[in-house]
Amino acid sequence: MINITDEGLGILIGWFDPDENRNWVMKNKSRELKDKRMTEKEAVKKFVKNEDFIAMGGFGHVRVSMSIIYEIIRQKKRNLTMAGKTAVHDLDLLV
Repeated sequence: MINITDEGLGILIGWFDPDENRNWVMKNKSRELKDKRMTEKEAVKKFVKNEDFIAMGGFGHVRVSMSIIYEIIRQKKRNLTMAGKTAVHDLDLLV
């Protein structure tokens, strides 16, 4: 059980606990086996909207999907919030 000692303002990103996440996945995620491959252009158009919160893994330009970063720039997505890490080459380009 989580003891909430202080509450912030704003929209919660994610779930309160893992069980809540599991329940959401069981109700909302299709188990259908289908080809989900798509181009970067299609993926950014489908999944990245203006004012979204996005996060990238990797370190600097290594293991970061730079092709997605460049496609976000090409599609002129705006007002994104991004979770970064110590080296932020991808974030630098988006800014």
